[in-house]
Amino acid sequence: MAEKQKDEKERKSYSAGEGKPPIFVQAIIDNQKMSAIDFFHITDAYLDWDKEGDNEAVLEPLIAFLAKWGDELIFAFDDTMAELLYSLDTKKIAKDIYKNQHFSADEFLYIRCVALVNSKRFYNDVVKGRRKMKHDLEFEAILYVPGLAWARRHHSKPEEYPHSTQFCYETMSNSEGWREDEITM
Repeated sequence: MAEKQKDEKERKSYSAGEGKPPIFVQAIIDNQKMSAIDFFHITDAYLDWDKEGDNEAVLEPLIAFLAKWGDELIFAFDDTMAELLYSLDTKKIAKDIYKNQHFSADEFLYIRCVALVNSKRFYNDVVKGRRKMKHDLEFEAILYVPGLAWARRHHSKPEEYPHSTQFCYETMSNSEGWREDEITM
């Protein structure tokens, strides 16, 4: 009986209501962690692709959404984004993109960002090698979303963004993904 009571105390209860974040956002804020499923749900719902060609306009609903619900959501988004980009930071994916072309570490990061804005299925297909990223597509602007959302929330400057992620998304940070011989392209 005591074990049942303990389980009930540990279970969190969230409710919908005016002025409250969506229930899944309440769970993210409470746990200070965002799953990949939640990340892709948010990007699918809050990127305005009707404004394609104007990155600021595409990102505006996402920035507004994150800013509205606070630091915990912004930081969780940033952490998950960094981890997802880190997972794509591999020699195999780079070789698939840069066949007989000059390799650029910055460009490779910006190309990996495309996988974050094209759905969970697209991302998983890239990770599993079922889909190849294209050399001529990039979406660097997604990297600035957490800083912009935080700055809006705090009426501050994005450069003052205080959060650091556990994973570094810079190219070649994933030493396991690059453990083979040096990349030659």
